[in-house]
Amino acid sequence: MDVQDVIELIEYFRNLQNNEMKFEIEELRGYIDIRFEELYVELTEYIDSNISAP
Repeated sequence: MDVQDVIELIEYFRNLQNNEMKFEIEELRGYIDIRFEELYVELTEYIDSNISAP
């Protein structure tokens, strides 16, 4: 294994890490979107029930 092989190996693992981080960020965004949607539904139900209450 020469210096060029080592450099290519480092670049490969760096790209792999970057791709994993992008995937994790996308998963997190999806989770956050779901949670916000759930919270929005609960909040609107709560508001609706309190507005219609005497």
